[in-house]
Amino acid sequence: MKRGDSTIENLLQRERLVALCAAQRDELAALTQRLDGPIKVADRGIAGVQYLRAHPLLLGALVAVGTVTQRRGLWKWAQRGFVAWRAYRAFGKSGSRSFF
Repeated sequence: MKRGDSTIENLLQRERLVALCAAQRDELAALTQRLDGPIKVADRGIAGVQYLRAHPLLLGALVAVGTVTQRRGLWKWAQRGFVAWRAYRAFGKSGSRSFF
């Protein structure tokens, strides 16, 4: 075997491996595309938790307000208002179908 033959074989092997990597990247992108929505929701949840951990007084105030409104029966009205607000955001004037 000549030295040039080995170089050509190495280049051909490299070309096959690069093509295989590209095909695997495309396959991975197709598989993870369906997880895009749930990952975004999880990211928003994590960001919200991190924000509340950075602002403990706000969290305490929210818990206090929730406790007071739950005892007075206002909690159900707050939930209904929240659902109405989310529905407005989802199907309102903006035309966006996003819930966030």
